[in-house]
Amino acid sequence: MSDQGLTGVRIRYFGPLLDVTGTPQETVSLRLPDTVAGVNRQLWQHRPGLAGVDYRLAVDETLREGEEAVATAREIALLPPFSGG
Repeated sequence: MSDQGLTGVRIRYFGPLLDVTGTPQETVSLRLPDTVAGVNRQLWQHRPGLAGVDYRLAVDETLREGEEAVATAREIALLPPFSGG
């Protein structure tokens, strides 16, 4: 596989995701551009335990979902479900 399109992105894990990954952050090579769903699949290949966990993904401090495009990213945060009001 070619390294073309791979970008080193800082991934930060919060709440119960720390237990799944065993680390608060790491740098992961991701193939970008992609969709949020595609980024999740790439992260699941790197950390298979994430596949069964419910979380939201924030790209550069903006929550993203589903088929939204992720053209570039400096940081991706995986956030546990939360509610507020």
